[in-house]
Amino acid sequence: MELLKVEDIHTYYDRSYILQGVSLTVGENETVGLLGRNGAGKTTTLKTILGLVKAKRGRIFFQDNEITRLPAYRIARMGIGYVPQGRGLFPVMTVMENLKTGMWNGFDTEGLDEILTLFPFLKNRLDQKAGTLSGGEQQAVAIARALLTHPKLLLLDEPTTGLMPLFVEKLRETISQIHESGVSVLLVEEKVPFTVALAEHLYFMVKGRITHHGTQRTVKENPEIFEKTLGVYL
Repeated sequence: MELLKVEDIHTYYDRSYILQGVSLTVGENETVGLLGRNGAGKTTTLKTILGLVKAKRGRIFFQDNEITRLPAYRIARMGIGYVPQGRGLFPVMTVMENLKTGMWNGFDTEGLDEILTLFPFLKNRLDQKAGTLSGGEQQAVAIARALLTHPKLLLLDEPTTGLMPLFVEKLRETISQIHESGVSVLLVEEKVPFTVALAEHLYFMVKGRITHHGTQRTVKENPEIFEKTLGVYL
């Protein structure tokens, strides 16, 4: 069953034509990868879904409800979590203070317990300023904050950026655990093997258009897609 449906979205920044008829879907309890080179329009796609950038044409549905023209805060509260590129933390605030920004209905003890089970090292970091954490630790806080909104769909924008290989592998395990918990994931990422390992369905974006898409198995059987759209060999 479709959780998110994006239909023929066209998005501009002033006169710059960024998304040129993008369509994609994310099913319930599905991880979907969106691959493309820098500047292809991947981040704009996520921002358009969340309402941070408004589409000029096209429609977006979440759980069969049209959300195309809704303000971002309403879309988020319908069940879409977002971890932006660069993490978007408040560096001078503590880890706990950052996490509380994801608690919309008062202090969420149960949600916090679940987060600390997923990220046990945060138990000893709650009073530490977020800006003093390592890149991997900051990414964990950003994901934890998004999960505290209890999303049905999590949008991840370039989560491996700036992370050491050890943290990249830990992040892969974490995303798998999030998926296994029943949360769907739309993953925007430049690290091709990382995305292919996680995603059940893959979309390829070139200059604001989806040029290819398919299941993990079918795209792995056609490695020329990766060379043609990304300039890499799988």
